[in-house]
Amino acid sequence: MFNPGAVLDGSTILLVARREVDEHSSDVQAELIRIDADTLAVLEHRTLAKRAHLAGRRIEDFRCIRFDGMLLAVHSVVTSPRRIKPVISRVTDTGLEPFDSLDLPTDLTPVEKNWVLFVHGGRLHCLYKLDPLTIFVRTAPETWNLVKEEENGWADELSNTLSNSVNPIPFAGGYLGFWHTIIGSRYVQGAFLLGPDLGILQRTGILLDGVRVREGFKVGVLYVSALIARGNEVLAIYGEGDSHTSVAVFTASDLAEELRRSPFQPVEAIRIRYDGRTPSAFVRTMWAVRSFCSSRRKFQVRLYVTHRRLGALAHTFKVSNLAVREQRPGLRYDYRLGEDVAATAARILNVADETPAFPGWSRGRDGGPIPHS
Repeated sequence: MFNPGAVLDGSTILLVARREVDEHSSDVQAELIRIDADTLAVLEHRTLAKRAHLAGRRIEDFRCIRFDGMLLAVHSVVTSPRRIKPVISRVTDTGLEPFDSLDLPTDLTPVEKNWVLFVHGGRLHCLYKLDPLTIFVRTAPETWNLVKEEENGWADELSNTLSNSVNPIPFAGGYLGFWHTIIGSRYVQGAFLLGPDLGILQRTGILLDGVRVREGFKVGVLYVSALIARGNEVLAIYGEGDSHTSVAVFTASDLAEELRRSPFQPVEAIRIRYDGRTPSAFVRTMWAVRSFCSSRRKFQVRLYVTHRRLGALAHTFKVSNLAVREQRPGLRYDYRLGEDVAATAARILNVADETPAFPGWSRGRDGGPIPHS
């Protein structure tokens, strides 16, 4: 039993854990476990029945939250090896009941995980991504509206995906969450704080490192799935090695101080949109992009491509101030490029070196703005 969601319930903690009947078979259950908050001793447990909305489906990685007098869990539903999406179920004493299909109004990939929930202003919110920081609010049953979407450059610092870990909880005047990414073959985890305006105020470096996980089904996997604030302690409950459940205990004041020492500074970037699709033209374009980045080393550059496989090609050029992302609707770009390699080189190389590092426009050789695409 591992990767549990958890909430405080008086002097006890309720967990909903992922229960594998054997090593990662299709028979996955949700186990409701009550433990003593002081000793962490198991007091009782039972297997929760899957209702019709989950019948015959693999369910994974529960994150629990109290809302409107209910205990809810956002969790992944696997409909096929290549189709995974979170839903919200209501947790009762005996089973998982349908609550919300969590159909967010955004373009989704076939595999979606790590969506987390928090209550703000009396409404249920879904933190979809940390960069671009993307948050939705539930305005009615089965209805979610976008309330925030802004790039901040955090993901550009990492070689692998930046992901949510837990449902954020009230803390230090905001909402405390944990983030994770993968370095080599190990998971690493840190904390962040959302402010009252739902922007990222602070974020720490690595607090928990999967390097210490040397046993289990998956060595190196340390997956924080719940936070419990109690007195001057914050419990980070996590799955270890995809085999069992562990807990790390932080002194709340120390964690708050660590966050204060780590104010978050968004990084603006020059945005280049590339509309080509063929690898050969993209490789030739990358020579011009690399020259552009080399002449502007003090600026961060983001290249937006049509498909993530082009991003893998871009990484082979090892350009330190270049990040590659997939295109998304509504974003404004400083340059728009296609597969005409000669035109590409002319457009992005024949500009002045004092290209400003803020979104909206780039100054051309004649001193005038290059319009948005």
